[in-house]
Amino acid sequence: MRTHQYRDIICDTCTCRHLSADDIYDEVRAKEPKIGRATVYRNIESMAEQGILRRFPWINGKTYYECNNETHAHLVEDASGMFCDFPMEHIQVNNIPEWYEVSEIRIQIRKK
Repeated sequence: MRTHQYRDIICDTCTCRHLSADDIYDEVRAKEPKIGRATVYRNIESMAEQGILRRFPWINGKTYYECNNETHAHLVEDASGMFCDFPMEHIQVNNIPEWYEVSEIRIQIRKK
């Protein structure tokens, strides 16, 4: 199987879901039993570097990945491990200096 096919499987696995590298490996391995852990991890990191996957480090002690390039925030609840998307339509960004432009916003909202 070729790298682009692995990437398609990885992206399908992560679409609108937040998974750790181990979670991704387990799900990809269920579809492709002969794939190695290093191959999956190498593809995950390459896809994150290219912006195909978004990387969210240190959420509940792990790094999570998702293949959702829509603008959105995340709700994080450390006690339960909940990590989910949150719509941005009511979030405003104010007081940005006029010589800057917003290219990406990452917001993580944690429960008190």
